[in-house]
Amino acid sequence: MNFDQQNIIIQLKKSTAYSHSVNRIKVLETHISWVLLTGSFVYKIKKEVKFGKVLDFSTLGLRKKYCEKEYKLNRPLCGDMYQSVVKIIHQNGIIRFADLEEKGKPLEYAVKMIEIPQRFRMDNLLKSESINKKTIKSLVGVLVKFHNNAVTNNKISKFALPRLMKKKFDENFETLSKLRQIDPIFEFKLNSFLKDNYHLFNLRIKESKIRDIHGDLYLKNIFIIGNRFYLYDRIEFNDSLRYADVVEDVAHLAMDLDYHQQTDLREYFVSQYIKTSNDKNIINLVYFMMCYKACVRTKVSLFRAREVKMNAKKKIPFEREAKKHLRLARRYLKLF
Repeated sequence: MNFDQQNIIIQLKKSTAYSHSVNRIKVLETHISWVLLTGSFVYKIKKEVKFGKVLDFSTLGLRKKYCEKEYKLNRPLCGDMYQSVVKIIHQNGIIRFADLEEKGKPLEYAVKMIEIPQRFRMDNLLKSESINKKTIKSLVGVLVKFHNNAVTNNKISKFALPRLMKKKFDENFETLSKLRQIDPIFEFKLNSFLKDNYHLFNLRIKESKIRDIHGDLYLKNIFIIGNRFYLYDRIEFNDSLRYADVVEDVAHLAMDLDYHQQTDLREYFVSQYIKTSNDKNIINLVYFMMCYKACVRTKVSLFRAREVKMNAKKKIPFEREAKKHLRLARRYLKLF
C-alpha cells in the first residue's frame, strides 16, 4: 500500500480508521494541514511542507514535535477541546488512528480535538447575525485576561525590537513576491513606520506589552458557545510569530471584522479592548498592524490559490480573498 500523505488522507475517509462511531467524515484543507471532521472528534494532520525559515513540517519527527506543541499551547485557552496527540498506523490492512502507547509504527501524527459544530465558529455566527456588542465585550474580557497572564521575559520582549520586526515583515513580503507582484508601497510604508517610531516600540517593551500571544487570532479561529469562548489554533510552528506585542492579536481580529464588513463592531472591539486593558498606546499602533495583518492574509490566500491552480473553480474564492485583503491594506495605509 502507498503510504504517501495524499493516500493516507483517502484511507482516513473510511469509518474503519476510527475507534469511535462517526456521523460523517469531512475533510477540510488549509495550506499547511488537513482537518478531518467526524461529528464527535476532529483530527488535524500537518502537511509535509517547508516554507523558508517560517515553517518546517518536512519530516515525520518535526510533524510529531509540532503536534505536541500545538496541543500544549492550546490547552490554556481551550481546555479539553484539545484531547491528545495520536498517531496513524497500518495494521491488518487498515490505516487507522491509534493512541501513542499502542503498538504500530507511526505513518503520521495528528492532534485530536472535540468537534465543535461549524455554526459556532465566529465568522459563521456573524453571517447568522448572532454577534453583537455584548458578545464582543465578553470576548474582550477573555482576551485581556489571556494577555495579562501570558508569559513575558527579556527573550520574548526582544521580538518587538524594530530590527526583528522588520525581519518578520521582510520575510512576509519576500514570500508574497514569489506568489504575486504587489505594489511596493505596503512594504515601504510599514518599514518606514518601524524606522520612524523606534521610541514607541521601546515604550511597548518597557510597558511589558510583548508577550507569548495567540498569534493567529481571526474569526475562523474562535468558537463561541453560550458564554464559552474557544480561541483555538495558536501558532505552534514558529515562536517568533507568537512572541509579539499584544496589539498583533487585537489588530488581526479588528482587520478581520473589517474584512467581514463589520466596521461598527471593529470600532467597538478596539475601543473596548483599550478601555478594559487600559492600554492607551494601542491606538498609535493598531492601523499599522492591521495593514501588516491584511498583507499576511493576502499571502495565505495566494498560497491556497497556488495549491489549487489546476482547478480554476476552487482558485476563484482564494483570489477574491487576496484582492479584498489588499484593498483593506491599502485603506489602512492612510491611517498610520
